Order: sequence, then structure tokens, then C-alpha cells
Amino acid sequence: MLLVDDLRLEADILPLFNFTHCHAAEAAVRGLLRELPASTELVLQKQTVFRALLAQWDVIGEFSYSRIQLAEVQRFLYEVVSGQLALEANRVRLAVRLLVSEETRYRTRARYVQAIQFLQRLEQHYFRRLEPAGLPPFARARLATITRFLERFSLNSAAEAVAQDQFSAARMVDFARQLHAVSEEELAAFWAAFFWLEACWSVSKGLQEQGFVFPGFQPAGLHLTDFYHPLLAAPVKNSLDLDPADNVLLLTGPNMSGKSTLLKALGLCVYLAHAGLGVPAAAARLPFYSSIVVAINLADSLSGGYSHFLAEIRNLKAVLEAAQGPGRVFAVFDELFRGTNVDDALDITRATVAGLAAFPESCFLISTHLLQLESQLPAQPGRRTFCIECRLHEGLPVFSYRLQPGWSQLKIGRILFDKEGLPELLKG
Repeated sequence: MLLVDDLRLEADILPLFNFTHCHAAEAAVRGLLRELPASTELVLQKQTVFRALLAQWDVIGEFSYSRIQLAEVQRFLYEVVSGQLALEANRVRLAVRLLVSEETRYRTRARYVQAIQFLQRLEQHYFRRLEPAGLPPFARARLATITRFLERFSLNSAAEAVAQDQFSAARMVDFARQLHAVSEEELAAFWAAFFWLEACWSVSKGLQEQGFVFPGFQPAGLHLTDFYHPLLAAPVKNSLDLDPADNVLLLTGPNMSGKSTLLKALGLCVYLAHAGLGVPAAAARLPFYSSIVVAINLADSLSGGYSHFLAEIRNLKAVLEAAQGPGRVFAVFDELFRGTNVDDALDITRATVAGLAAFPESCFLISTHLLQLESQLPAQPGRRTFCIECRLHEGLPVFSYRLQPGWSQLKIGRILFDKEGLPELLKG
């Protein structure tokens, strides 16, 4: 089960990793961000790709090309390989055509030269220099697809002839024959591998610029050191250590204290870890979760005909059904059951928190404004209570955004109500 829309992956997180030069590579970055491998081993293999590229950053770090040139070379290669454009493969006939028409000579030569220079630069500056040994097998195979394709052409000698103004009709014919020998499947495989590798480079660049760290996986217990949400300009970093037996975390704190942001940051760290990427933290260790749910902004469904509260109920039901399966569940609920009245919310929240103890392998994080819960919840192993620090200074709240153990009973609604002068306005 995967429900992470509230993390706003494409709107907020994708730009952190997108340094690509074309739409196809950007789509591949989106795929890397959305892809969650099915096991710890596969996650670590995906990590290895980014680690290997970062280890060879002196080779791949300045990867670039012209977007316009790419489009023109792509179109040229596709037209030739698909048979839409038949290149002259006879040296004598080509030489005559080039002599007869200056326009034909210029146009034909320009397309050949552009393709040769584009492909030769990629081969010599990047792909030939990349060391495949550090890559996992599936990544080595994609790199090999690229290098094998480029090696089909005499790029170095052709580029040298172009540089010396000796790119003759004979050389054009040689290149044409090499192009005609490429199948549509080979060309498609080359571009797919090329854009995938560019996407991996782009993600690696994002990880480096953001300073994200690769997490480690362990059988149980969740440990995040100095984690934060990467969209904050000056984030307050927090740490969280949950023992293997801790499976329910209750979070309290007044409005505007930062509960939702902290839960989003936690959810983002867990998600990015499972996507094989680095996380916004100084260090991270966590179990492998087969289901990840982050419910921060559940909305009413006008088309479906159900309210916010029913959306919460159905979401919780899906999480519990997933928790009854063989895998672990990581779930975040922000202000659970805020869609119903206080009495109902208190009753069913108490039942929910108590019932979640039946799933010790999973991890549930719940924020709440139901301060009465503190005295009504029975002692229960596996449940931890945290709050976000807030204090009053001269009658006004001061937020530190610091996570700390304990339960917050601070109420600031009335304080802010009075501060804005609403009692006087209500008197008319």
C-alpha cells in the first residue's frame, strides 16, 4: 500500500533532483523518484548506482549537452533508422549530388557532422570514461547498451576528419552505412539507457547539492539524526530514536508549532529511503516497510459523496488491513479524526491507539489535539509520547519547533483569539 500524495513529490521534491536537459530525462527522474524497489536488497542496489556516480563525479559531474542539438540528432537518427530518410550509400552518386547542389552539400554535411560531434562528445567525455565496476549488474548492462551503440560508428576518426575539414563524400557514405545497419530496437534501447543514466546523474547531483545522506536498513527500530524538511529555508533539525518495541508515537503541540511539517519531514525521510535515494538528515537507520502512508491533508470527496471523516475511516481501515499482511507498515496520521465531533474523536482515537499495539512490527505516528487522551490512555508497551516545544513569553506563544519527549497541554487558541481583538469586535 502506498499513499504519499501529501508529500507533494512532483511539485516540491522533484525539482530538488531535476537537473536534466530534456523532457525524456526529466520523465526518467520522475520514474526514479516514484519507483520503490520491492526489497531491501533492491533498494541498496539502486543506492549503489548513485554512490558509484558520485564516486566518479570528476568524470560525470559536468555532464551536459545542447537540448536543441539533442532534438535534431534524435530526429535525424530516427528518420534514418526507421527508413523515412534514405541516405546515399554510393560514394560516386553522393559525390556528384554534392557537386551539383551547394544547398544539398551544406544540408547533408551539416546533419552528418552534427550527429557525429554530438555522439562523439558523449562517448569521449563521459561514457567511455565511466568505470562500470562499481555499478550493479542492471546499471552496467544499461551503460554497456550505450557504449556498444556508440562503438558501432567510427566517431573518433569521423570527428577528426570534420575538425580538419576533410569530411569527404566517402566518409559520409561510411557513416550512412553504419546508420543503416542500426535497427529500430537498438536505437530505442540506446535512448532509453541514455535518458535513464542522465536521470541517475541528475538525482546524484541533487543528492550532492542538498547534502542528503544514504540511509541504512536494519531489522527494527527507527533512528533519524538531525532530520528536516528540505523546502524550509532555515529548518530546525530534530532527531528521533525509536526502539524496536516502539510502534506507536503520539505527537502533541499547539497550533502553528510545526507538527504537520515535522510529520511530513519524517514521512519524506522514510519514503526517500525506500526509493533508494538519500534523505534530508545527518544519519538514518530504519526497517524496510512494505506499505507507506502519509495522511496529512485528507480531503472531502464531492464526486465520491463522502466526508472528511469517512475518508479518515477508510484510510485507517486500509492501513490496518495492510498491517495484517506479511509486511511492515509505516503510517502517519495528522490530527486523526478531526473530521468528527470531540466526543466521538476522543472515543475512537482511544480505541485506535490501543488497538495499534497489536501490530508491533509496524510503526504508526499520530498527531492529536485531544489533550484529554493523556489521562485516558492505559499504560501500554510500545507507545511513546512526544511534543513540540512551545512556551509563553509575556503572554504570547514562542515556538522553538523542537521535538522532545512528553505531552503538551499548552492551549493558545484563546490567546490568539484575544490578541487579534476578536472579543471587542464581537461586542459590536
